[in-house]
Amino acid sequence: MKEFNKFQDLIDIAIKAKECNRDIALELTVPGREKTEIIIVKNENIDYKLDYYCKNYNENLELNRCKDIKIKGGAIVLWDTMYLMFKNNFNK
Repeated sequence: MKEFNKFQDLIDIAIKAKECNRDIALELTVPGREKTEIIIVKNENIDYKLDYYCKNYNENLELNRCKDIKIKGGAIVLWDTMYLMFKNNFNK
């Protein structure tokens, strides 16, 4: 997962994912938790989520209403393929 240092890093990965029809995995901090969370943004939702992030997160990738929630990094992924591999491994 690539660490983000500025908001432009999030924009760049979103553009690249849209160009190659891929999804995005984002790592976020969670208030009161030691470990981070990973969320998947499906390709079809990237524009919507990027608009949301632009309106609700600051340049440091912190949620405006709760600075403890921060986007730490991201990666371009093939979620459907990852899910099928995971599912197949647990259904044996």
